[in-house]
Amino acid sequence: MEKTGQPFRPQRGGRRGTVRTTRSSSSSSSFGSEFQSRPSSRPGPPNHNNSFIVRRSDNNNLPSKDYQRNKRVQHQQQQEEDDIMPSSSSLVGTCPFMCPVEERMQRERLRDLSVFERLNGNPGKTSPSLAVKKVEFHVRSHHKLRRCSGDPNISSMYHLNLEQLTKALTSLYDLYEANRNSQPIYENEAEFRSLHVLLHLGSDRKPMGESLSLWFRLVSSPIMKSKEMCFARRVLRFYHLGNYKRFIYTTAAEASSLQYCIVEPFINEIRAFAVSCVNYGGYKLHPYPLSDLSKLLMMKVSDVESLCHDCGLETSTDEAGNRFLPTKQTSFCHPRGGFQNYGLVGLKFL
Repeated sequence: MEKTGQPFRPQRGGRRGTVRTTRSSSSSSSFGSEFQSRPSSRPGPPNHNNSFIVRRSDNNNLPSKDYQRNKRVQHQQQQEEDDIMPSSSSLVGTCPFMCPVEERMQRERLRDLSVFERLNGNPGKTSPSLAVKKVEFHVRSHHKLRRCSGDPNISSMYHLNLEQLTKALTSLYDLYEANRNSQPIYENEAEFRSLHVLLHLGSDRKPMGESLSLWFRLVSSPIMKSKEMCFARRVLRFYHLGNYKRFIYTTAAEASSLQYCIVEPFINEIRAFAVSCVNYGGYKLHPYPLSDLSKLLMMKVSDVESLCHDCGLETSTDEAGNRFLPTKQTSFCHPRGGFQNYGLVGLKFL
């Protein structure tokens, strides 16, 4: 067997078995050396794939088929992520328009463009790269959509616009604070700050997710003392106290056009509250004159009569044609479909 120059030719029987035994011992020895480096692993039967045995120990003793399948799945997922995700570590987004198309076209028609938005100095022409969203567009949209909120289709648009309005105001306030060092207070800042307060009119509304008491602490003293902010705080207080006369008269005398857009839906609500107070607090034998009620609510007499009917109350007329509200009626209710659009007599900008 050990002759020089003779090729080795395994014979049948024990010699071939001896060769197998020698290889098996070699494999077992190799496995042992590999296993000794990881004493926490439990040794298994000898296996020619020494590297696989170590991997089994590192992967919670998964079977070979499951391990290979998991590796293939992980590799495929990694390839898909590489195809989807860009090579850079951060994503960069772009905004094609800083101003909605409909708003931009409307402002071109109305020639409502600032100096920086005008194309070649033309007050009636702008471009997508120049025009920016106006915080006022959403306020006036809020006013118009609120009047038609009884329509289910309009109702969803109203809530969507209100969400955009609050986001636009939040962004505007952040810009004010970011540039506070250059200017202590901006020209229209007090008015736009007051809109945040007026949006809290209603039953415990928190349109921006925080209480007003916490928000007031972040507002500078010059803004808190401004006439716009003082108006908003007084109107909010009159509303919650149920002081309908001062609520209506203060709104008519001091509200700006934008502030009125926020307050108007609550004027008819507090008017209905005033009618209920007159109805329940009056003397049954003395009907309340609608002419006096119209002065109190700053409405036309015909509109006051319609409001009483909307609230389920009856009115009466004497021989001279004077109209009255009989008191102590038990049929008072808030209209289910909402109030009609009753104007505010004496409002300075209407």
